Amino acid sequence: MGVCRHSRNERLHGVRVLVLGSNGFIGARFVKMFSDKYEIVAESYDGSRRDHDCTIYDNALSILEACKPAAIVNLAGKSYHTATNDADIYESNLLIQLNVHEACARLRIRPKIVLCSSSAVYASSRDPVEEHSPCAPVNTYAKAKYMQERIALSYHPEQHVVIARLFNVVGPFQNRDFFIPSIIDRLVRYKKKEAATVPLKTLNAMRDFVYINDVCGALSTLIERGAPGEVYNVCCGSGVSIQNVIDTVVEMLELSDVVLDVKEDFVKEGISYQVGSNKKLLKLGWTPLYSIKDSLEAIIREEYGS
Repeated sequence: MGVCRHSRNERLHGVRVLVLGSNGFIGARFVKMFSDKYEIVAESYDGSRRDHDCTIYDNALSILEACKPAAIVNLAGKSYHTATNDADIYESNLLIQLNVHEACARLRIRPKIVLCSSSAVYASSRDPVEEHSPCAPVNTYAKAKYMQERIALSYHPEQHVVIARLFNVVGPFQNRDFFIPSIIDRLVRYKKKEAATVPLKTLNAMRDFVYINDVCGALSTLIERGAPGEVYNVCCGSGVSIQNVIDTVVEMLELSDVVLDVKEDFVKEGISYQVGSNKKLLKLGWTPLYSIKDSLEAIIREEYGS
């Protein structure tokens, strides 16, 4: 599967999209995929060549005043993988969201604001979770994202707010604290005989993995067709077990046998089984193009050259 490309004549003239978190895992890929389609600007739009800390209101105000975007995609904010403590998670996610809305109100502009939230807000469920399924965030990050959603929706209908609940996003060069890149790295090291076993916290988990290109395509769809005040699941709509991921990577790496060291330890996410329903997003014309096998092949090819 290739990276989505858009020709110059497809560019939506006048659609200026401010991407907060443009240097992050998803943000950088979105910029790469859609810079030919939208006029994309980032936190450094004022010419300083550095990303501003939008947890500070004056920074958010100056950025929005300088670029006056037609749409904002908020991918900023910290998680367990980037924060120094729990307070850092709350501060980064909540203040950025609040400052964006308050700055828009002060400037009297009404861009479409697409907030990238997380499926972590849902309770663990054996049934596919829909947008109206119960929310029961069980850890700091999930609670912060849920509160961030409440902040955003409190500005509706005066402001055009769309919530994108991203499920388990995967792709090349993701932080290796995440499961998919960590297990691929461990299996590669095992193949090179750099490790005697492959350590795992658990095999008893099911996830809905969605490839980064599909996620970026979904965000573009929501910029153009997302209804104000609505929440959309961004997912493949199918569950993949941890064991299936391991088996698939083992086959791709042509390993004959693998010694797994499973601890059955506590998983910080606190969710053992989660699959999403993407019916609502499909109705807008979006569809996922990458299977879990396609995703794993792309990661291994781009990161390890095989």
